[in-house]
Amino acid sequence: MIVVDDVGYNLERAERLLNLPGKLTLGLLPFAPHSPAIAKRAKLEGKEIILHQPMESIAARQVHAEPGTLTMKMSAAHFNQRFSEALAAVPFAVGVNNHSGSLLTQHRLPMDRLMQTIAARGMFFLDSRTTPNTVALATAHAWQVSAIKRDVFLDHVQTSDAMQYEFQRALTIARRKGHAVLIAHPHRKSLEFLEQKIPALPPDIVLTSLSELLVSRFNPADQSPDPSVGQSLDQTTLGQHENPVFPHRSLGQ
Repeated sequence: MIVVDDVGYNLERAERLLNLPGKLTLGLLPFAPHSPAIAKRAKLEGKEIILHQPMESIAARQVHAEPGTLTMKMSAAHFNQRFSEALAAVPFAVGVNNHSGSLLTQHRLPMDRLMQTIAARGMFFLDSRTTPNTVALATAHAWQVSAIKRDVFLDHVQTSDAMQYEFQRALTIARRKGHAVLIAHPHRKSLEFLEQKIPALPPDIVLTSLSELLVSRFNPADQSPDPSVGQSLDQTTLGQHENPVFPHRSLGQ
């Protein structure tokens, strides 16, 4: 299945996403100017909506944080208030995933705070895995939150060859595991790529929503870290797959 994150700043690109055939999940940034309008339109078009919640990254002091970012230094009350405000800012959201968060998702206390609210609202969580040291998935399971992890980032490198490689890797994972979660972003080249690939998916590949995937296919015991072709990876290679270092803000670690 395909998730497109960082949606909310550009209406024209959102329109292109909504025109894509099949089931698609849109990760809306909570305080981007067009997120409420896009959420309402996406609901009408049958696209799934999740809150793309900004979280503190390791590089947070070097880049401008997205509005609504959850940080390590927040009190419990401030953290919960900010998260509740973010949830209210994205109408029709049925789940949550992290924008950035390579620092916050490594720590159990803030993840406990997050999952407590998600559990109370009956939502699910997608771990974007901006770091191989994330504890988000384990914490979600501890709170009995339906959760799954990202398998592939489509567009760390925005070239046709690089995206084709990652897309093919997602197909390989889907055929091996029975599902794959691919995250893309609304870059122009990414949109062009998806507009070509989605209508021409192989016959054995079916797009589904995250919520349907969690209900029908997700096995909580299946947490294999192998992101590609079924071969065991050393820790250096695994780290490169899970947390590649590229300068795009939309992929802020």
